[in-house]
Amino acid sequence: MGIPAGGRVLYEIVLIYLATGALAGFVSGMFGVGGAFTMAPVLIIGLPLQGVQDQHVMHLSVGTSLAVMFSTSAYVTILRYRVGDLQIPPTLRFVPYIIVGAVAGSLFGDFLPGDILKAIFIGFLMLTIIRGIFYKGHEAVAEGGDLHDMRGPSLWGHGVLTGITGSLLGPGPAIIIGPYLRKRRYSMVMVAASASALAGLLGLSAAGGYVYGGFGKAGLPEFSLGYLYVPAAVGLAAGALVGSPLGIRASHRIPDLLVHRMFTGYVALILVVMLVWGR
Repeated sequence: MGIPAGGRVLYEIVLIYLATGALAGFVSGMFGVGGAFTMAPVLIIGLPLQGVQDQHVMHLSVGTSLAVMFSTSAYVTILRYRVGDLQIPPTLRFVPYIIVGAVAGSLFGDFLPGDILKAIFIGFLMLTIIRGIFYKGHEAVAEGGDLHDMRGPSLWGHGVLTGITGSLLGPGPAIIIGPYLRKRRYSMVMVAASASALAGLLGLSAAGGYVYGGFGKAGLPEFSLGYLYVPAAVGLAAGALVGSPLGIRASHRIPDLLVHRMFTGYVALILVVMLVWGR
């Protein structure tokens, strides 16, 4: 007995979510991005195929990817801590500022049209690529970078901006905090570890805002919790559990500057996906 056409589509979507989750876990483990950049474009493409109304697609994509980013980043953080990559003092300095920015950004994002969110998302990808192309590199210190220079307006400005943009776009702290730590001579594995820990915090704070903001909205699909689409979140999270350890291993075997260049290439790939298929 064959599988009905609708069943085949659902089966294929589930496989896509699992594969996307595995890739998101890999890049989260390797770069500390949380994987939301990978998940959001796939959700933007997949949710309409499941009959989700257009006006909810972008908000559901961001809210769901942020929720999965929390679980993926928490897992990566544990693994990074076990191998000695996580530098706790610099990580903790960003925490209060990211929480403030994440909650404010997620609540504000509920009032923005989906097309505006998408345009901001694409613009932020372009900015990240430009910064990566012109990055000249900084000599990393094996035992950690300059902690004494992490204070004042520069610290809280980067933290709050990370929270706001992360909750609106789902990029994760690696995009903003990563260059900040690199200038202070932290290696890519240390940056990835700190970014993963902060991405988990960002995902939890911002996803909570999207869940709250989506309650009572008409036209959301079944099994949604506000702007969190639970079936997609489960599939993505399951795949991420497989990909995350592989990404961490790869980051330890590839030269530091090459990992940075690969991150820029990864963001460029996401931009192409958004421009070609995310219309």
